[in-house]
Amino acid sequence: MPVTTETLVDLATMAAMLGVGALAIVLVAAMPRTRASLFLLGYFICVVLDCTVDLAWSGWGRTLTAGNIRWLHAVNVPVAYLYGLLLYGYVIALTSPSRGFERRELWHLLPFGVVLLFSVTNAVAGLDTTRIGAWAFLVTYHAWVLSGLAYLVLAVRHIYSSRHVLERSVADESALRLTWLRGLTTLIAVSWIWMTVDRFATAAGRAPQGWPALMLDGMTFATLFMLAWFGLRQPVLVQDEAPKGEASLAPADPAVPYARSPLSTAQCVAIAAELAGLMEREQLYSDSRLDLQSLSQRGGWPPNYISQALNQGRGQNFFEFVNGYRVAAAERHLADPSDERSILEIALACGFGSKSTFNAVFKRLTGSTPREYRRHRHETRDEPAT
Repeated sequence: MPVTTETLVDLATMAAMLGVGALAIVLVAAMPRTRASLFLLGYFICVVLDCTVDLAWSGWGRTLTAGNIRWLHAVNVPVAYLYGLLLYGYVIALTSPSRGFERRELWHLLPFGVVLLFSVTNAVAGLDTTRIGAWAFLVTYHAWVLSGLAYLVLAVRHIYSSRHVLERSVADESALRLTWLRGLTTLIAVSWIWMTVDRFATAAGRAPQGWPALMLDGMTFATLFMLAWFGLRQPVLVQDEAPKGEASLAPADPAVPYARSPLSTAQCVAIAAELAGLMEREQLYSDSRLDLQSLSQRGGWPPNYISQALNQGRGQNFFEFVNGYRVAAAERHLADPSDERSILEIALACGFGSKSTFNAVFKRLTGSTPREYRRHRHETRDEPAT
């Protein structure tokens, strides 16, 4: 096999991905065990298996027998059917409380099981030496992309639809958008489609050369690095609101009553009032990391009680409750002509994590941007009395 620039880059990319995947496995294993971390762990294990097979093929391809190659395919072909499923599971675990794949949903593993059975049988019996077996191999070798893309679509759809659930626990607008996760799924979709085109072109003797092949390698590595970098740093956005041993009482749909909750409407109003007093006295809203769990620790009520109290006692979710105080504080500073701090400095002082988050939340709650609000208040103050 002649050594070309593309070959060297491909080997380097596979080696780098193998290293990142192995390191990620170690880091995930050391993290607190959550459903999200388990899906990440499964994804990186698949990456390591896939890269190991690719390196074996690239390094010893000429010395491998047909039987050896079939056994390699028995590893990396079924694994490919898990990528989309594991990413979808990760998104669900990251954004949904007490939501995971249940036994009745094990059918999601059916494509993987069928392909694994065929691949192992093919490795033992050489089914691809027949016309039908060769056709079946080509289908299983490439059809994973369709399965993976379907799960990516479901993942993006879930990210957008889960916002109202996230607002019960998270007050950070940037966390609600999960921009990095949407960007990751888009990048993965493009690279998978490109990879499939590359495979068909290679089978037809027209393998892409030069920059297209190098870009595919770079894109493949970028997706893995992005998942490792952000995935390992991203906390689970929604924890189960119920204490251990209790069922979660907060419904996914705010319109559903808290039928099983022991709290009365009067108790909800009382807890909501105490939460408001706590927020004002200690200015908890100024902490950009404040979430439902930390408010629960400061206030002493279980998270599900806080969620219900805010919903029924104030008609707000956690996002609206916390950011209402943040925006009110920001309005006071923006309206004060003696406050010469920049908008970013005011945003950070009021508990917002970034200027973009501040702008988005401020406009959502007031209808204007911070800059417009400051200019309008100062102009109004400067107008002569009539």
